[in-house]
Amino acid sequence: MIGLALEGGGVRGSYQAGVYLAMLDAHIKIDGVCGTSIGALNGAMIASGKGRELPKLWRSLSMGKVFGFQDEYVKLLNSKTFNFDLVKLSLASFFNILKSRGIEVKGIKEVLDKNLDVDALLKSKMDFGLCTVRFKGLKPLYIFKEEMDPKKVKDYILASAFLPIFKEEKLIDNNFYLDGGFYDVGPVNMLLNRGYEKVYLVKVRGIGLHQPYDHQKVVVIESKRTLGGLIDLDPKRVDENIKMGYYDGIRLFKNYDGEKYVFKTKSEKYYQFLNRKVEPKLYHRVSLFFNTDKYKDTTIKALEYIMEHEKIDYYKIYSSRKVIKYIKKHFFKQYFIYEYVRELKLLTGLL
Repeated sequence: MIGLALEGGGVRGSYQAGVYLAMLDAHIKIDGVCGTSIGALNGAMIASGKGRELPKLWRSLSMGKVFGFQDEYVKLLNSKTFNFDLVKLSLASFFNILKSRGIEVKGIKEVLDKNLDVDALLKSKMDFGLCTVRFKGLKPLYIFKEEMDPKKVKDYILASAFLPIFKEEKLIDNNFYLDGGFYDVGPVNMLLNRGYEKVYLVKVRGIGLHQPYDHQKVVVIESKRTLGGLIDLDPKRVDENIKMGYYDGIRLFKNYDGEKYVFKTKSEKYYQFLNRKVEPKLYHRVSLFFNTDKYKDTTIKALEYIMEHEKIDYYKIYSSRKVIKYIKKHFFKQYFIYEYVRELKLLTGLL
């Protein structure tokens, strides 16, 4: 059996929507999903059969409304303009939270009520589980859907995502709960202990504790670039995370090359051939800079370095040959990494 484990991490969870879409496009079928915090909500959507709709759901959300912030404040904050009005509204929001003894969870409940089909989740053949922490005694609770009271499924998901900054509310069995990240931010072992042979773990750098697991059975997917803040109210961040998740996922699932960008797969011999005319001292300097010991890794890291500095679009599947040609034609900086790429030799007609 193949499983999917989703870390908690607030708005960074939008990255997981992109990863799962890539999983579907790569025809990877999973038998179960477990999550903590926002990972539990994403996991519930996936297990209920709405995984393909996750990117659309995330893009439709106003994160300001979800967390109960005023529209005017969110607009000013996202404008990236620092002025007196922003300071005034920031203070007002802060004192509002203090007065209410925490951020209201009304917005999160509305997201669950509007989007999660509990009946479809419970009837689904796909396993679904989550991790939360009972406040009394700080005891972790790992629970699968068949163990949940059908009328309290949404409460369990809310309990898994209940941060200390939220207004206190008793849930499930009249107890207070804390975000599952306080014990296990990525509950891989729920699936491994159930007999899953392979689990994909989608990390989003959530704040919390990590429990040890069998690394031989776990494939980790995580971004090499920033995913923004845990409570990021900018819709552009959500869109960026979804795209990042998709391309990071498709790179892994289809065995493409690259780290920050996606390149069509080529062999070590191919890259050795490209380096055949590079002056040895220059190659050595570049490989030391990137701490690489193979032609393929050295070349790809050099290409990615230039692509990132020149702000070339991350969200495409590239041919390394075409990228080298493009760099040679458009960029002439007198810097050793640029010089190295200019020394790479292509063979006419080689794909």
